[in-house]
Amino acid sequence: MTMARLSFILALGLGLCSFAVDAKGLWSSTPAAYNQIMQQAYPIGNGKLGAMPFGSPGSEQVNLNIDSLWWGGPFESSSYNGGNPTSEQYQYLPGIRDYIFQQGTGNVTQLLGSGSDYGTFTVLGNLTIGINGVTSSTTYNRTLDFDTGVHTTTYNANDGNTYTSTVFCSYPDQVCVYELTSTGTLPSTTVSFENLLSSQSYLNLTCAPTNIVLSGYTQYHSDWPLGMEYYAMARVISSSTASCSGTSLVIAEKSGVNSFSLIIGADTNYDQTKGDAANEFSFLGVSPVKSVQDVTSEAASKSVSTLLAHHTTDYSGLMSAFTITLPDTAKSAGLETSVIISRYSSSGSGDPYLESLLFTYGRHLFISSQRENSLPANLQGRWTQQYEPSWGADYHANINLQMNHWGADQTGLGELQMATWNYIQNTWVPRGTLTAQLLYNAPLGWVTHDEMNTFGHTGMKDAAQWANYPASAAWMMQHVLDHYEYSQNATWMTAQGYPLMKGVAEFWLSQLQPDEFFKDGTYVVNPCNSPEHGPTTFGCTHYQQLIYQVFDSILSTSTVVDETNTTFLNDIKAALVTLDKGLHIGTWGEVKEWKLPDSYGYDFKNDTHRHLSQLVGWYPGYSIASFQGGYTNATIQNAVATTLWSRGNGNGADANAGWEKVWRSACWARLNATDEAYFELRYAIDMNFANNGLSMYSGLAQPFQIDANFGLVGAILAMLVVDMPQLNTDTSVHSVVLGPAIPAIWGAGSVKGLRLRGGGYVDFSWDNNGVATAASLTGRTKSIKVLAKNGNVLTSL
Repeated sequence: MTMARLSFILALGLGLCSFAVDAKGLWSSTPAAYNQIMQQAYPIGNGKLGAMPFGSPGSEQVNLNIDSLWWGGPFESSSYNGGNPTSEQYQYLPGIRDYIFQQGTGNVTQLLGSGSDYGTFTVLGNLTIGINGVTSSTTYNRTLDFDTGVHTTTYNANDGNTYTSTVFCSYPDQVCVYELTSTGTLPSTTVSFENLLSSQSYLNLTCAPTNIVLSGYTQYHSDWPLGMEYYAMARVISSSTASCSGTSLVIAEKSGVNSFSLIIGADTNYDQTKGDAANEFSFLGVSPVKSVQDVTSEAASKSVSTLLAHHTTDYSGLMSAFTITLPDTAKSAGLETSVIISRYSSSGSGDPYLESLLFTYGRHLFISSQRENSLPANLQGRWTQQYEPSWGADYHANINLQMNHWGADQTGLGELQMATWNYIQNTWVPRGTLTAQLLYNAPLGWVTHDEMNTFGHTGMKDAAQWANYPASAAWMMQHVLDHYEYSQNATWMTAQGYPLMKGVAEFWLSQLQPDEFFKDGTYVVNPCNSPEHGPTTFGCTHYQQLIYQVFDSILSTSTVVDETNTTFLNDIKAALVTLDKGLHIGTWGEVKEWKLPDSYGYDFKNDTHRHLSQLVGWYPGYSIASFQGGYTNATIQNAVATTLWSRGNGNGADANAGWEKVWRSACWARLNATDEAYFELRYAIDMNFANNGLSMYSGLAQPFQIDANFGLVGAILAMLVVDMPQLNTDTSVHSVVLGPAIPAIWGAGSVKGLRLRGGGYVDFSWDNNGVATAASLTGRTKSIKVLAKNGNVLTSL
């Protein structure tokens, strides 16, 4: 029995209906079906590999994914160029800018590109385990344990045996492990790979006495002979009864033998370090065959107990870095996960047990989908069952990629973001430097736009409203600063973090234009499109707020990295003086999305668009909330609240996505508006979270989109703490507010391991009204003042 299931049973037995309970796992009494895998299965992974067990008793399957398995890009066409034009287009910029300043709006038609050969993340295939004679069960239970990251399925079968399958994906050993045990002699069992979605002419299935292999190429083209190569192996551990039957591996029945185990490894020949000019932007690495054979062979030489110990030590070390304990007011502990979720309603009082469960689940998903040697989590984390998932399961960087990181640093998972920094450095910067030159005539720095693949697609696509978004890298630099402030890792900041920020700052230094529309002495971006909304114009407040943050971040960290380029620093200081900071309050009291006068009709009441772009400096950013004093300024607070009320609850005509709701929740939390923050959190769970706890994009209908799972972590953190950076010129003691928006139903809860800007962490608890009452600091050396929302000082240093 797993620890997660045991905790559920103990909770029932002890009657923990309103006492604090740690929510530690998911469970179901029915199998996950293939046609609803994203709404029923429980994902596991080790960063590079993703797995989702599903299927009926006697015919269990494991859906498999590799982080780098994409078709498209240079593996599809030798002419792929990352969306960049074949020649300079910046000569059109002066005319574009002049027209926009004269008319207020315009277009960037001459700068638009295309998504040719953009490609998509794609499924590897399924591993099927068929047990001879097993067709049904009388009892069934599958669990995902958040203490260990282990997926376990147990059922009493029609042949009288009880079967247990255990699946986990180990980061230390770089494999997934599948173990099947029976209470009696294990019947003949067949193991096979399949992928029925890819062209069968591109893949190859083979069997050897101890393993089966799924290998192939993503495609063939006449102008480019090979697509991306992939190779997957399932290797049986010490079975003397294994033999091949066609392309399947058969574990023959043998008296007294009641178990067998598989080691699963997979990889591709993609190499993100080969995406620069020196490597002709090929991203072409070595064949994965030998590395997969070696890693599975090494893992197979160890016992399953050893592999499990390696995995649990690694996984639990990350998961235990942060805990949240909330009361079980709805008596949910012990109930099946799907029951807890299906009975949840935003119109009800809430369910702290489920809310903390989903918080912990978000951290599990981050641990499972992103590690130092992998690509970062994409739109679907690390999991798809499709050949071509929605939006290519790519990296949308006008909210989605950023939201994936909302819960990492504060909950002790900051180091897992190394995958993100490496991805940006290796796939954005090289081609993005060319994009900056070809489209913008930028002498220094680099730029990216909204949609990115794994092949350095840094140019625009073909529709300005969503493609004309050169602010994506500026937004990601917020997370670079966050990681430094929480980790205090000056070595990393000097080697990687600051150079990334500097390149973005250099780009924007060359692009800001004096505002010739208002002629108010400020400098603005021209042209710009607010993310997926409104016209091509100038001075989009979203951009201005983000650039403000980037420039200040340079000054606040320049001494950390011993920046010696005084000309660059002086240019940043001068630019900050004239920069439009992106905070304008309109005629009906709103935070404006566009600098254009309201009379142009773009900032209007009850615009329920899904994005909150004009509030990026409120949350998750800080250029409004901190730099411009918004958190303690009633005028700004009222404008933010007016904007949120007008924007609606995140279920408008344009979308009904989970991410828009959790963003609204976090913004309300930063206003200390507990009721509104908690409603939006409940509304997101009610409207968008499927019975397996994964967030769906369109209500409860697929596609699965992981950002809301991660964004929920951020929203709850926003309810728990306000911890923002200070202006580089602010020398006051850093202040942190605990419990700005804790609902009373979470009363008498606690948190352990909340990381703080400047280093260290705080454990704290609160009373029955959600007011923080006690806090203790650990590992802190810098001065700090920790307060409750009522102003009481809880601790200081």
